Amino acid sequence: MTALTHSPFHQRLMHALRSWRRRAAEHRRSRADSQHLAGMSDHELRDLGIGRSQVQALTERDRY
Repeated sequence: MTALTHSPFHQRLMHALRSWRRRAAEHRRSRADSQHLAGMSDHELRDLGIGRSQVQALTERDRY
């Protein structure tokens, strides 16, 4: 008995869907991290070694 093989189209489609899901998950994680950073107190930000004025620059840098 031979194993089921998928057509090249099916393989490309599945690869594209996996890539899209990976990018979507990375985008969600990045957005959640940005929102968490923006919601941190000044004390927590100082513990990380950044100031409130730097938060917007950090979140904008990774947006695109």
